[in-house]
Amino acid sequence: MDRFLRLFSVAFVALGPWVSAAVDPVGNPAEGHRLALRVCTACHVVAADQENGPVLRNPAPSFEAIAKRPSITAASVRNFLLTIHRTFANGTDMPNPQLTDDQATDIAAYIVSLQPAKPATKP
Repeated sequence: MDRFLRLFSVAFVALGPWVSAAVDPVGNPAEGHRLALRVCTACHVVAADQENGPVLRNPAPSFEAIAKRPSITAASVRNFLLTIHRTFANGTDMPNPQLTDDQATDIAAYIVSLQPAKPATKP
């Protein structure tokens, strides 16, 4: 039994990153809102309470429009924020905002909080 527990512990530690990556991360939507107003408003409409609109001639999608995409999850947004880079070949890509893991998680939580409520299903 002791041998089984050790083997299970090793497997759990080894597989932990993949298991946790499959689950939507939990963040603080209020902190994500605050941070997005500081970092993202030059290109996106982040919220109705932002002071200035985007400076881009063709603004990036609003956070509300992003939230309405069917495939959007907190995990997918977080992953996108942590892996994007501007390339010289395509200057229209989103620049890397250089967020920490926690900041990306909070912004992802904020974007997901903008998703429309799903209608209740009848049994």
